Amino acid sequence: MKIKSAIAAGVFTIGAVAAGAGVAAAAPAPMRTEFIGNYATYEACAADGNSPKTGGTHWECIQVADGWDLHTY
Repeated sequence: MKIKSAIAAGVFTIGAVAAGAGVAAAAPAPMRTEFIGNYATYEACAADGNSPKTGGTHWECIQVADGWDLHTY
């Protein structure tokens, strides 16, 4: 009976490891950002970010040394 329990425990462990690897492989890839342009003020960057032509629903203004960079997702 102990041998069957050991075999069952081993099979269970292998299944758990395989399932864990499957979950890790199914993780979404990081989103790529597209650089749209550089703006002098946050307000100008946000205005283009909200525009359907340049931004839309997923955008971000990132402060850099020479102003604000607009990135879309």
